[in-house]
Amino acid sequence: MAIGGGAAYAVLTLTVGRHWLCSLERISERQGKVTPVVMSFVILLLMCSSWLTDAIGIYSIFGAFILGCAMPRPLFARELVSQLGPLTSGVLVPLFFVYSGLNTQLGSLNTPSLWGVAVIVLAVSCFGKGFGCWSAARIIGEDQRSSLGIGILMNARGLMELIILNIGLDRDLITPSLFSIMVVMAIVTTLMTTPLLELIRCGRFCRYEIPVVPPAR
Repeated sequence: MAIGGGAAYAVLTLTVGRHWLCSLERISERQGKVTPVVMSFVILLLMCSSWLTDAIGIYSIFGAFILGCAMPRPLFARELVSQLGPLTSGVLVPLFFVYSGLNTQLGSLNTPSLWGVAVIVLAVSCFGKGFGCWSAARIIGEDQRSSLGIGILMNARGLMELIILNIGLDRDLITPSLFSIMVVMAIVTTLMTTPLLELIRCGRFCRYEIPVVPPAR
């Protein structure tokens, strides 16, 4: 049910749904903006898509993601992002972090062996992504400073890691102790990103300059 229903939803949304959503783009082009009625309709579609994928046994974020992929571009999607962005980054993302924090039971890490596992997980995760991406960048010819920057940036887990962990916890695929260990790893690897990049920027890790790419106009 989950595999077949998810595949059918994705195919219909990205084909018939995308064609049908183009009518919303034409309405917005005539109005010169995304009207409140269109915005309300898009939010209603978002809720229905999330409910549908959750009902067939897939996490609700899958439905929202596929609907976002089907939205017309570039004007319509850009207008939606500009209007929904402040609400998402200012309210919904902090609420999700609070929800993840409420699910995190650091008290379950009550033995030295569990904290040892947490340290091992942190070390392996940093080596796997940080060193792996640094070495791949060096192999293709990037300089030392750029390669370190790539490794550090890719090492940051952030939001997607927490989403996957919460899915696993909700589906009883991981235990609360493992969830707490992985959350600690995600938070630590994300928090270390900015200080390490500052060290690279100051030239303390290497002697090469990172090429400065001007922002797109």
